[in-house]
Amino acid sequence: MKRTFYSVALLLAALGVTHNSFAQDAPKKSRFRAGLTFGPVASDIPGMDTRDKDSDFNKLGLSFGALVNTRLNEKNVLQMEINYIMKGSSQQPDSANNGYYKLALNYLEVPILIRHTLRMNIRRKPVDKLEVEYGASFARLIGYSFVGQDNYQQQVDLSKLNSTDVSALIGLNYCFTPHIYFTLRYSNSVIPSVKHNAINPDFIRYEWNNGNNQVILFGAHYVFGKDKPAKTAAAPADSN
Repeated sequence: MKRTFYSVALLLAALGVTHNSFAQDAPKKSRFRAGLTFGPVASDIPGMDTRDKDSDFNKLGLSFGALVNTRLNEKNVLQMEINYIMKGSSQQPDSANNGYYKLALNYLEVPILIRHTLRMNIRRKPVDKLEVEYGASFARLIGYSFVGQDNYQQQVDLSKLNSTDVSALIGLNYCFTPHIYFTLRYSNSVIPSVKHNAINPDFIRYEWNNGNNQVILFGAHYVFGKDKPAKTAAAPADSN
């Protein structure tokens, strides 16, 4: 609990320093831009649901943090974030009030991604409000909790969890203004959050994705400063 508190406090302090440093240069067009991220999260861990073994995304949480990005060219932006994110898995009780559990996994996560602008013509007008994003995230487990009824046969403790999470991610962005954009992002870990060798195979049959974090994030982002336009080749000088 103390580690979670200190991690969040450190993140909030970094947000304040980032905001102050970039706010001073707000009138300028900066090569690097900083911002804030916030949004709800729905997550699941395949294989934990003992009733129908599907992904219901019943575990709800939040993600918040900071970002910094730089424009690579006219259509692409390289972005790094640092977020506190709540992942995990949950199963509601059945009609006989059996099978309830909730596994909460809290991470400090660093996504690194490319944002690519999708340009199209709508009613003969150029539109560049949509982006596709893709990349990877690296996270460290900083807190967890598990609650399960006695009839949920598999108990989970820290020894059965991996402390490192690496995920691939893809998403779609809508740029509302030059400073505000919204994200629908899906990520899937490639390292199981629940160790494969820690759970009785008679209880959970592991397949390729079982034990991995699956996350759907709806995020709102605010970016400070002004975007620096991509460099274009200089026009040749007129010899006349």
